[in-house]
Amino acid sequence: MGKTLALFAIALCCASSLAAPDSRAINEPWSIQRQIFGSGEQGAAGSQQAEPVGDYGVWHVPQYLPGYPTAATIWPRAIPVKCKDRQCEGYVITPQMGPGEYLFFVPTSE
Repeated sequence: MGKTLALFAIALCCASSLAAPDSRAINEPWSIQRQIFGSGEQGAAGSQQAEPVGDYGVWHVPQYLPGYPTAATIWPRAIPVKCKDRQCEGYVITPQMGPGEYLFFVPTSE
């Protein structure tokens, strides 16, 4: 019984290390176009470097925050953004997206 549990634990560890994605591939740099009332620092032109959010495959850039932003993560969500060659289109905050707080993006290919 003890030997079986030990072998099971070893197999589980090996399987989880093989199945885990390489965080370097997930967290390679992406940039996104700045948009008025949307993605990127407001009042600047061009593109902005996005920051990875852990190893979850989602990214974040500063953005326009309509309404009254809070300091609490109350409703995080991710939107798909079209990207090509590690350069992503920008987005504009719309009412359908909800509050602009904690809005992350997932790079998608065209």
